[in-house]
Amino acid sequence: GSFNNTGLVISSKLPRFSDMYNLSIASADPESISAHKPVHFTKSVTKWFTKEGVLVEGLFWKDVERLIDDYNNERKSK
Repeated sequence: GSFNNTGLVISSKLPRFSDMYNLSIASADPESISAHKPVHFTKSVTKWFTKEGVLVEGLFWKDVERLIDDYNNERKSK
């Protein structure tokens, strides 16, 4: 099989009236030999804002980068 990278499907969800944000990363071709297991996190958006309501972008990106690292470290079990 080929070891070319497959595309990714990134999805995010923030239900109405909820503070719980869900972000997931999955392979666009789950059957590909280079596909990884999907990963996701669900976290309260309040963790990324100051008491004054200002987004602390660095905290958000740290969580996103951790999720990307998790995805890259997951190997699909066949």
